Parts: sequence; structure tokens; C-alpha cells
Amino acid sequence: MLLVTDLDGTLLTSQKTISPPTRQALIAFRQRGGLLAACSARPVSSMTRLLQQQQVARLFGWCAGFNGGQIIAMSPQQVIHTAALSGMDLRDIDRHISLSCYDHHFFSADAIYHRYDRPVAPWTRYEAQLFAVPLIAATPVEIVNRRDIYKITLVGAQENIDALCAEVTCKLPYGYTATITGGNYIDIQRSEINKGYAVTKLSQQLNIPCSQVVAIGDRQNDISMFAAAGIGIAMGNAPEVVKQQARFITTANDDEGIVHALEWLRCSAHPVTIRQSSTLAENNEPD
Repeated sequence: MLLVTDLDGTLLTSQKTISPPTRQALIAFRQRGGLLAACSARPVSSMTRLLQQQQVARLFGWCAGFNGGQIIAMSPQQVIHTAALSGMDLRDIDRHISLSCYDHHFFSADAIYHRYDRPVAPWTRYEAQLFAVPLIAATPVEIVNRRDIYKITLVGAQENIDALCAEVTCKLPYGYTATITGGNYIDIQRSEINKGYAVTKLSQQLNIPCSQVVAIGDRQNDISMFAAAGIGIAMGNAPEVVKQQARFITTANDDEGIVHALEWLRCSAHPVTIRQSSTLAENNEPD
């Protein structure tokens, strides 16, 4: 079985750490022969650094960053898939939604870029600090001419993020998608690049049927993972729109949601069979 887990809001507590019970549950899962992959909107460099800091990197075989835009094998670290935005993609997106009207930044594999002629939003500074990547000012031409931009991130106040995503979605040209990835963040990428795409790529790479993949997450960008995996599990702290798309709902990230999910998987004789659990509730809402 392959378990694909989101990081922020899922594997991580609200303090951005992995709890000791969760760490032990991951170790036990690996000892039983399970495989682990992390899938996040974060850059891969931030993901691997975080897993190392939390002393679980050796347990994970793969990291899919940028919502599936870049996938690496952990040992040895080797890029097995990459899908950056082209200059044509960036110009096409800008032409339709006028990026200068919104607070935004651009992600390369190792840095965040922002337009030199615009103020830097606090949410942009927060991501640069959280992911421990440099924040680099550049001209629009310099950014468009890069060949390693994986996504555009729009930022805004949490109370406005749903409306902002709806507004941008209406303007985006065919072939691109805007997805909420956090309380203040919306990622724009090519439509075929998402976490479900990453799950499919990993299952093909490992020759594991999707029915034997479990995906766990808490945000809108995790919904595509639920659709691609045999079992989709939403965290208790997930928004209602995310819970409605998952087959099961576990407890919150600060209430050992991963631990409860892994315990249910261990006790289930047939992990892909839907059933009730005291710690993992089946979602009976219509899809």
C-alpha cells in the first residue's frame, strides 16, 4: 500500500511539527511494508528539509512538490518528473487576468520571485520565511524568461480568498486552474498538474494500482488526490467542501488525525473496503 499525505494541516500540527505519536505511527506503517510519499504545494526543497528536521525523511520514498509539478525519489535524491510553466504560459495567464491587479509571487525550485515594482505582500514574506527560500525581486521580463517557474501564487486576506479564487477562475484561459492551497493562498498552474496527477504518476512509477493508494489531506488542492486514490481521507480540520469530496474523515491534525487513520488501515482486513470506524467516520454526503 502507498500512503500519500499532504504536509501543512495534515501531517504537520498547527505548530508545523510532526508529533511523536504520528512519527511512531509512520514508523510502524513502514515496518508493516507500507510505502510513504509526501505531496504538497510547497517546493520540494522545503519538503525534504522539513522531513529531515522532523526526523522522518528516511521513512519517505518520494516527495511531490508544487502540487505535483515536481516529483523526486528521496534515496538517492533524483528528479523523476518535472513540469514547469513556460514563458508562453506565464504571458497567457497574465494577458487574461492582469496579474498586476493582484498581490502575487512566482515559485522556482529554489526561490520566490516578485515584481521589483510592486510592494511585497506579508503573505509572500511569510511563505519565503516558512519555506526557507530566498525572496528575489525581478523585472516582469526576467521572470517570464525563466524556465523554472512552477506556479504563480496569488495572496489575500483569508475572508476574501474564496471570492478571489472564483474571480480569477472566471478570467483564466482554457488549460489553467486556480486552486486554494491555504487560508491566504491560491495557486495557478496548468490544469493537468495537480495532486491527483502526482498520485497517478507515483502509482505508475511504482507499478501499484490506484486502488492500493490512500491519500490524506485537508485543502482544496487535495481533492484531486482523493479522486485518484483508492481511499481519500479528509482531516477533521478540513473545510466542509473538502470533507464532502473524501470517502472518510479522520480527526484534526492537532488531534492525531494521521495516527487514527493509520490505525484504521492497520485494523482493516481489506483497506480498500469502505466501513465504519470509531476513529474514522465514513462520509455519507453526496459527492
